[in-house]
Amino acid sequence: MRMFRIQMAVALACSSLVVGCSSTEQQFCKRADECNILPAGLSADECTDQYTKCTDDLTSSERADWENGTNDCLELQSCTNFFNCFQNVPGC
Repeated sequence: MRMFRIQMAVALACSSLVVGCSSTEQQFCKRADECNILPAGLSADECTDQYTKCTDDLTSSERADWENGTNDCLELQSCTNFFNCFQNVPGC
C-alpha cells in the first residue's frame, strides 16, 4: 500500500510538471531517436513502450542496474559515446 501511495504521489507530481518527470525509458528512446540509432520505422514512443515492457519484466536489482547504466550513458554528449556505452548496459 505504501508503494502505491508513493507511485501515486510521483504520478501526480509529474502530471503537474512539464519537465523532469520522464522515465528512463523515455529519456533513452528520445536520445536514441535524436542520435538516429532507432531501427527504421520505430518511433520514440514505440521504443518507450518496448523498453517499458522489457524493464517491467526485470527483477528490482536488474532494473536498478539497467537504470543506472542507462542514466550514465545519457550523460554522455556524443551520440557515438552514448551508443557505445549503452551496448554495455545489462538488461533489455
